[in-house]
Amino acid sequence: MTGNESIQKERRDERNVARLGIISIQSRIDEQASNWQAEFSIEGRPYRVECAAPYGRPHGVDTDIILAIQTLFFRSGCPTHNWLHTTAYELRSVSGLADNGRTYQRLKDSLKRLWGTGFVVGEGWYDGAKQRQMWSSDTLRYIERIKFHEVDGAPEDLPGLEPNSTLSIRLGEQLANSLRARQVQVLDGELLIQLEQPPARALYRLLEAHRIGEDGERRMELEVNLPDWRHACGIQSDRPEIIRRALTPAHDELKAIHYLEDVEIEGRGQKQTFKYHFAVDNAPDPALIELLLGTGFTRSRAAELAGQYPDRIEQAVAFVRERQQAGKVKNPAGLVMDFLRHQDKYPATDLPPGVPDADTRAIRAIQAIQIAEAQAEQEARREREELARLSPADQFSRLKSTFKLMLKPLGKDALVLFEKKCSAGELVPVEVREQASTAMAEARFQEFLEGLGKQLRE
Repeated sequence: MTGNESIQKERRDERNVARLGIISIQSRIDEQASNWQAEFSIEGRPYRVECAAPYGRPHGVDTDIILAIQTLFFRSGCPTHNWLHTTAYELRSVSGLADNGRTYQRLKDSLKRLWGTGFVVGEGWYDGAKQRQMWSSDTLRYIERIKFHEVDGAPEDLPGLEPNSTLSIRLGEQLANSLRARQVQVLDGELLIQLEQPPARALYRLLEAHRIGEDGERRMELEVNLPDWRHACGIQSDRPEIIRRALTPAHDELKAIHYLEDVEIEGRGQKQTFKYHFAVDNAPDPALIELLLGTGFTRSRAAELAGQYPDRIEQAVAFVRERQQAGKVKNPAGLVMDFLRHQDKYPATDLPPGVPDADTRAIRAIQAIQIAEAQAEQEARREREELARLSPADQFSRLKSTFKLMLKPLGKDALVLFEKKCSAGELVPVEVREQASTAMAEARFQEFLEGLGKQLRE
């Protein structure tokens, strides 16, 4: 994965609005609930929200859609006119939704809900002199205007957005200004892909927004009480058993991908508290992990290296990217690893006599590159040869986690179809992985996926 691909996987999110619970984490809600009020406090910070939503309260995949809108707006440079000019296809792609007619109808419905929702937000503090709670309130919108094209489908289909025509979205003024001011959190796109259901993705977004303290540090624990947390999550019912039922699957998913270490639930009834323990104490800098992901490491390996070599990651990645621009790196991850582990292993005695210091450093760097690339290529070749000796079915078993992530954009059934094709000998997993790597390097991965999806359906 190149550095540019890593950036493309990031999702930008305005943190202040994310904290408010306007988009419900629930996949299904009472569509009649078009007006609501909530007042709650998280980590001592009070919030008051009053909303009107004539098309229904945003929920479910609306989290994915607003993340995609903000991300694309950020990538476009946060223009001062506040307009995002994109296509329904691109918005769908960045949202991580399947490419089918039903999705474009859902996209249209989601945009209408987000556009229709207006809210009055109050952030409060206690005035000791006056002995009362004070509030600073403002009116906000996610979206001011939308301009789009839509097509009528066959009689049995619902009309939806036309995928490739221009879709123009004007962000709300406060939201756009806040994004321009970099009041954002960077969410992990790879992690979002691993989460199967919208509630888990929405809860991940909410937890990230609230775990950042006033000092900018990411808490490793977050404790919330049930009544406040249900407002922050946008859960409609106030019944404790329904609140827990809504949160439990999301908790399970977030623990399964090692974002959460554990969730402790204490107390009974309305006096219950949730204590979130985030994975990895003394967690490495997420920015360093993102840099390593951009050179092809798995998330677990990137986290390990970022914790082990925090002072050298940026230098190593910058070094490798410079070599990539010159087209001289076959295995970026291998070269980063060698740089981190053996930065000083090439002795000056290997150099010609009389070489000046600057030239000495240059020659050492060239030697390091040549040796590291040779070692990395040798290791990659050994792995390919080992896999090639296995049957396609066994290759699939060894590479299943890779394909599970790679095929996710094609839908739930893609992995099952892929395994069947491999078992029948119609596809060779190690060859497909090589083709995918080549497509990524040439920035045509989407085209590769579409071709593979068509092959799986044949």
